[in-house]
Amino acid sequence: MTTRTSAAPARIEDHALLGNCRTAALAAPDGTVDWLCMPGFDSPAVFTSLLSDAPEKHGFWRVGPAVIDTAPPSADSRRYVGSSTVLEQTWHTLTGTLTVTDFLVAPDATGYAPAQLMRIAACTEGSVTVASEIAVRPGYGANTPVLRPVAYGTPRIQFADGADTYWLDGAFHFNLYGRHYAEEALEAGQQRVFALTWCAAGDPVPTPPTGLELDATLAWWEEWASACTYTGPYRDAALRSLVTLKAMQDLATGAFVAAPTTSLPERLLRGLPGTAAPDEEQEWRTWDYRFFWPRDTAWYVRAFLDYGFVEEALAWREWILTHTDPAALRPLYRLDGSTDTAERTLDHLPGHLGVARPVRVGNGADGQLQLDVPGELLDTLWEMELHGLPGGPDVVEYALRLALQVEQTWHLRDCGMWESRGTPQHYTSSRIWCWVALDRAVKLLRRYGAHLATAQRLEVLAVYVRITVREAGADPRRSTLTQVCGGTDLDASVLHALTTGLLDPADPLATGTVEAVARELGAGPFGLVERYPTHENAANIDGLPGHEGTFLPCTAWLASARALTGDTEGARESIEVLLGIRTDLGLLPEQADSLDRRHQGNFPQGMSHEALLAALLDLQAAQHSTAPRELALAQAAS
Repeated sequence: MTTRTSAAPARIEDHALLGNCRTAALAAPDGTVDWLCMPGFDSPAVFTSLLSDAPEKHGFWRVGPAVIDTAPPSADSRRYVGSSTVLEQTWHTLTGTLTVTDFLVAPDATGYAPAQLMRIAACTEGSVTVASEIAVRPGYGANTPVLRPVAYGTPRIQFADGADTYWLDGAFHFNLYGRHYAEEALEAGQQRVFALTWCAAGDPVPTPPTGLELDATLAWWEEWASACTYTGPYRDAALRSLVTLKAMQDLATGAFVAAPTTSLPERLLRGLPGTAAPDEEQEWRTWDYRFFWPRDTAWYVRAFLDYGFVEEALAWREWILTHTDPAALRPLYRLDGSTDTAERTLDHLPGHLGVARPVRVGNGADGQLQLDVPGELLDTLWEMELHGLPGGPDVVEYALRLALQVEQTWHLRDCGMWESRGTPQHYTSSRIWCWVALDRAVKLLRRYGAHLATAQRLEVLAVYVRITVREAGADPRRSTLTQVCGGTDLDASVLHALTTGLLDPADPLATGTVEAVARELGAGPFGLVERYPTHENAANIDGLPGHEGTFLPCTAWLASARALTGDTEGARESIEVLLGIRTDLGLLPEQADSLDRRHQGNFPQGMSHEALLAALLDLQAAQHSTAPRELALAQAAS
């Protein structure tokens, strides 16, 4: 027999996402689940070998063909089953064919999703010996749970870690150097059902799984996906992005995570799978994205609305109104609305591929001033009105308080939407979104006939902020908006001046900005777009040394901006660039290397999928000579 340790660590792009709207797991092609947080997205991981080079030490679970003195083989094929996050991987061995179906059990009729990972190994041809090898390591790999015997002769193991209990069902395991290993010979038509279930103190003992959970999970996802209204040429890509975003929602609270992982590095050294940092003395760009960002999730909700999904938007709005204070809006929250998000490092973990340190939990951006956030919130709240989902007096008062806060702060320096850890700046994109906040607040107040005198005052300020963007935030020599007011460097985030309506697409400043971003921030041979210029071994505006990968939403933003300016061919080319970055399963990371397209950063990344979805609709509108989404909705509502 062999263990997962004899195989090379899986690359970021090798992974599949499993999700059930409570937590998420990542599965590698050799049958290893190397990332799983239980019971929720932001809980400590029980399998953390994604951030390690020692799987047996930090947790993993492999189910696949049994092998002797060789590395576990990758599956010969894999796919998602229908419009779900159910993964099916198939191996063709010398003696037969084995298919392993992995999934997190979907929510029941009440919306409750169990913290349960199931793996069904089935022999479909000939005979195959299936192996299950598992090392449960709670606390991000820091804890080795206590093994408690269950009834003798039953295929069940109980792992106890403080108040948490993990039940492993499905095979007669024996202890192998701190891991648990089992083999079973299967003939054609036979299967073995495995499950790992988390229980809290006082929970009833879980019922052993039957395998029928698979049909219920598939039915849940298919029913949800049936609401999609998009029928364009990219339907498969759009639906996979929508399913991926949905899998990042915590159904119990309505909140979304930005990504289901932490500390996957934003840069890898090319050609060296076990290294990534340009300088071992430097800290890596490794961040924890398992939190609710009002900005990111506002964009997710717009995507759901535009593609025919309503419940996600209603749950998001309720979450925002319940858990956020317009006078003290934070960049990020825990999924339950609490604010215990302080950043710390897990020094016992060596990081992805064994080198990407530090591994972080929590996020240091939690205390930053980010002036763009009210704009994204009010933009989405306004769009919900246009979609026929009125918020009533609660939304009006919330919008008023947000706008009054913007009135007091719009002129300040901030950390910007990129959450810079450097010196605060007068970011042009922050000014753009401050204008959006004021503009949408005025629209909301007038729609309800509320606080009209205040609305008039805010409208005057919105005009002034817009002028400030055009004058202080532009380089007239190049006819482009710039990263900071009075600066010359570019930043792809200024493309939002077009997509939000601050600039008319026919305005020379708009077309000049699109051309400048494509020309000066374009990177590598594949047509990717960088966020902003970075420099090797020097402090950048973000306060961090060295380069990063290309942030994928920027390529989608360029596609949308090109579509709005009538360059449909350029928009299509940018979209095809993004589609080419996706994995074979249709997943997008946060970033990619501009030269070899290696995936970088947390995975999968919600904002990458949302930006692709927005670009697809903007291209469709431009190709059919229809109004952009905002204008079309406004006209429909008038």
